[in-house]
Amino acid sequence: MEGWKTLVFNGAIGLLVIVKELVTYTSGFDWSAILPHQTAEMVILGLGIANIVLRHVTVGPAGWRKSAKP
Repeated sequence: MEGWKTLVFNGAIGLLVIVKELVTYTSGFDWSAILPHQTAEMVILGLGIANIVLRHVTVGPAGWRKSAKP
């Protein structure tokens, strides 16, 4: 592997470690005190729909690709 593939692989491994630590840290927290069960489901559904809509609306390359061209 070289270039961006190595970066993606190592980033994914690092992200897994961070997510594991966050899950361990927040597992004892009572989330229902902040968001009722059904509200949390609607927030997650809304974020998913927003991401799908943004993906279909976006037609250009990622922002960092535009700035890399001279």
